[in-house]
Amino acid sequence: MKRLESYSHVRGFNYQPSYGSHGLETWGYGFDLAAIERELGRGKEHFPNINAIRLWLSHDAFIRYGDEVAANFAQVIRLGEKFDLSFIVVLFNGWHSYPDFGGTSIEQLSYWGGERFDFFGRYLEKVVLPHADDECILLWDLCNEPFNNARSDACIATVQAWLEKVYAACKDLGAQAPIGVGVGPDMSRLRRVEPISDVLTFHPYYAWNAWVPTPDKFTPLLDEAVAFAREVNKPLLATETGWGALDDGKRCEVLRVELSELAKRGIGFTAHLLHHTLVADGHRPGHGPITGAGYMAFVEADGSLRPGHGLFNEL
Repeated sequence: MKRLESYSHVRGFNYQPSYGSHGLETWGYGFDLAAIERELGRGKEHFPNINAIRLWLSHDAFIRYGDEVAANFAQVIRLGEKFDLSFIVVLFNGWHSYPDFGGTSIEQLSYWGGERFDFFGRYLEKVVLPHADDECILLWDLCNEPFNNARSDACIATVQAWLEKVYAACKDLGAQAPIGVGVGPDMSRLRRVEPISDVLTFHPYYAWNAWVPTPDKFTPLLDEAVAFAREVNKPLLATETGWGALDDGKRCEVLRVELSELAKRGIGFTAHLLHHTLVADGHRPGHGPITGAGYMAFVEADGSLRPGHGLFNEL
């Protein structure tokens, strides 16, 4: 899929299958195509106008299971044809919580990201190359929040150099869909990845119980991002939004602020998170630790719509 002038039409979700907490399970030994098909179907049932799914792959699983993971990915992508969905494919992950989904660390990138980059290249050849001109791919997301653990200039430089190699490798493999990097809510990070982003992708959150205590603290980032996108003449897309809460009413209050302000500015979005899952921040209590992000799913474990969350259809 070729680059679009605007991604303001995008309405979708991040998705982690319900049955796994780590990429090894999700894409490897526990892979369950029937569950994924069922849960994407639930998404379409509750939110008939969604058109995109941000799908997180697992390099860890590929290291262990190789071609099997690439084949599993290909099966999931074909479900886009059934449900009229395009996919934002997350190739690597830099966010870590408990339980850990898996992903990159500074130590790993320092060792494997230089002369040993073929370690990553083999994965890209198996995943990107077969889908280089696949119309179901809306966007290749090089890495989810790659700078989360980069606490020094040296660490930031390590991550940046690795991202540039991943970007170049995807282009060399003939990727036709545009490329982005899903960075956290920080303009310095968005500016840093702009040269290797065909589409600017960021994660604006009204984190009401953390660093964004009120709605008026949420909107300045949106305005800065819009202005920067215009400055560099690139499309803008929010590939994560939807800060959580255990209380359903509070979550809906937060969502209404986030989604309405994004829509007002013509910023498309894939909210976090489609379905109840064992992945961190995607479940009710009793399924694992609960962080300040609370519970971020829109569809409950039994397939029912989370109370009040039909508001997504209004925006």
